Amino acid sequence: MDQRNQFEETTKPPENRRRHLIGMDRNIIVPGLVLLLIISFSFFFIDVSGTDHIQRVQDFLTLHLGSFYLVYIFFLLIVLCVIGFSKIGNIRLGDGPPQYSTASWISMLFCACIGSSILYWGLLEWAFYVQSPPFGFDPMSREAAEWSVGYTMFHWGISGWATYCLAAVIIAYFFFVKKISIFRISVSCGLLSGPKWRVRLGRCIDIFVILGLCSGVAVGVAIGAPMLAQGLHELFGIVPSTKENIVIAIFWSILFSVATLKGIDKGVKILSNINSIIAIAFIFYILFCSDTTFIINNFTNSVGIMAQNFLRMSFYTDPIGKSGFPQSWTCFYWAWWISYVPVMGLFIAKISRGRTIRQMVLGTTLLGSLGCWFFQAILGGYGLQMYLTGQYDTIQVINTQGDYAAIMGLLKTLPMPSLVIAVFIILAFIFMATTCDSSAYILAALSCHKLSLYDEPPKAARLLWCIASIVWPIILLLVGGIEVVKLCSIIGSIPLLFIITAMIWNFFKDVKKYLNENQPDSM
Repeated sequence: MDQRNQFEETTKPPENRRRHLIGMDRNIIVPGLVLLLIISFSFFFIDVSGTDHIQRVQDFLTLHLGSFYLVYIFFLLIVLCVIGFSKIGNIRLGDGPPQYSTASWISMLFCACIGSSILYWGLLEWAFYVQSPPFGFDPMSREAAEWSVGYTMFHWGISGWATYCLAAVIIAYFFFVKKISIFRISVSCGLLSGPKWRVRLGRCIDIFVILGLCSGVAVGVAIGAPMLAQGLHELFGIVPSTKENIVIAIFWSILFSVATLKGIDKGVKILSNINSIIAIAFIFYILFCSDTTFIINNFTNSVGIMAQNFLRMSFYTDPIGKSGFPQSWTCFYWAWWISYVPVMGLFIAKISRGRTIRQMVLGTTLLGSLGCWFFQAILGGYGLQMYLTGQYDTIQVINTQGDYAAIMGLLKTLPMPSLVIAVFIILAFIFMATTCDSSAYILAALSCHKLSLYDEPPKAARLLWCIASIVWPIILLLVGGIEVVKLCSIIGSIPLLFIITAMIWNFFKDVKKYLNENQPDSM
């Protein structure tokens, strides 16, 4: 028996305690469900077709708050570096060896935190940058093409992962080190006890997190379902329709419900490991069936561009040229990363027991970023190479037939296209299911009065949130209100700026006392 199994055998709680049904908190569940249903069904009674108005609001937010987002994300990166490379980094999150092997840990956090979005943007994002490049480059120019994959890697790299990791470190500290057995954001903000107004504020924050999480699932499913429908159309000739999208969403809900009910060990971990194996095989197939030398050289060149211009990209607002590039892309991306911070922070924290804070910081930011760069370099590099050689004009197809048609057309340029599209569909399906089951699991954990190191959220709570979280995306597929929810996510990121700041303030205040009382062992 290895060290990890020995630790689990000697520290797991009594059987009767593990079977104990943890009480669900009605003060969180009832308001969360009521608001979720109100928001979801409101789409039937409001006009969600005014995308021009929605775009104006998004432009207003990114234009006037864009600089703040850029500075704030860089600030979070600096704070995380201070935590990871100071003596705080030596603090171990719980007793014993890591709960999960490094491979399973990275697989779970990557699949849950990224989802099928990496497939969509990996194949297409470079094309948008070639058409509307940064720094005043001419559209469709050599410079625009050279910077396209590098900028994609920047948006999916260290800065974004640092926001997830910082929240995860703070949540894990209070849960595993301080052993506060309530798994909520309000705990990290120091709003667990005190005057009634503080407790109520903390409860409002947790309900807000629930709605934000459901919004993220809704957008992911509502965007992913049409992409899979387009793939099924290419394979079997099934005409994409709203009905088909809803059937896909229902199948998704069944798969992630089963995984969620199995828990992290028997559900999320296994699904993530399977997903990772298929994803790696898919990526390597593309790499070796294309111009491998070009992709590797472009990857190396893109890393150099990103590293050399990291500060410039981080603070680029283009006040003179007014191209709108940083507002449309970087500011928008940072708002999206921030909007997912609570749920991804909670999930990464939950699976990180036994690791030091420094291991968590380095593993999440570096390995998570490398995983994204790997996907972006190969998928984006392949698309760029096909465009530059004239073998497939992704940009023209995007502008004339749409994003999903461009994705399928690009995949059909590979050897054995039917097999490639089939694997792509399976991969996207499992990617999204992994994200959804992780989200449902965290929703259930948020709904519990208490949750010890060994407890799983009750199956009733997990099933409840699996069902509830699929209502919103199905309604979006019926009425086509995806852009509205995107806007809600951006708006929702604004209060999160203050919530994350409160988490950081409370963490440093508490960890200072902890370090004065304890001298953590060095690594």
